[in-house]
Amino acid sequence: MRRLLLALGSTIFAVGLSSPPWRYLIEQSMVWHMAIQMPLLVLAGWCAMRALSQQRSLYWLAPWNRYGLTGFITALVILAYWMLPLAIDRAVVLPQADLLKLLTLFIAGFLLQHSFSCSPAALQLFFVGYMVSMMTWLGSYFITTDLRLCNAYSLETQVQTGWAIAAIGIGLGALWVGSALLRIRNSN
Repeated sequence: MRRLLLALGSTIFAVGLSSPPWRYLIEQSMVWHMAIQMPLLVLAGWCAMRALSQQRSLYWLAPWNRYGLTGFITALVILAYWMLPLAIDRAVVLPQADLLKLLTLFIAGFLLQHSFSCSPAALQLFFVGYMVSMMTWLGSYFITTDLRLCNAYSLETQVQTGWAIAAIGIGLGALWVGSALLRIRNSN
C-alpha cells in the first residue's frame, strides 16, 4: 500500500507541474523541466511498477522483456529523446508533446524497474554506465557551451540544468554501485 501511495503521489506531483497553476515553473526554468519534472516522471513509473509487481498481474511482460534487455533499450531511447533540446522546446510549446513526454517518461520508469528486477548485474552495469555517461556528457555540454540550445530557456538556466543533470547522473551511478555492493554483501 505504501508503494502505491508513493507511486500516486509522485505521479500527481510530476503531472501537476504540467498543469496551469504550476506550469509556469517548467515554462520559466529548464531546471524544473529537465532536472525535477522529468526524473519525477521516471520515478513515478518506477514506483508504479514496484507497486504492481507485488500483485503479480504483469505476467505478460516477462517474456517480452527477457533479461530486461528490451525494457532497457526502450527506456534509453525514450530518455535520450527527451534530452534533445528540440524535444524540450516542443514540450514547452505544444500540449501534445508535453502529454507525450508525461506518458513516455512514466513508461520509461516502469520499464526500467522491471528490467532491473529481471536482469543480471553485468547487463545492469552496461546500461547504468551508458546512462551515467550520457547524462554527465550532456550536463557538461550544457555547462560549457556558449550556445543557447533551447529556445524556451535562457543560457543561465541551461548552465544550472547542466550541473543538475550531471549530478543526477553521477548520483544514479553511485546509487547503483551502492545497491550492487549491498546485494553482494547480503548474498554472502
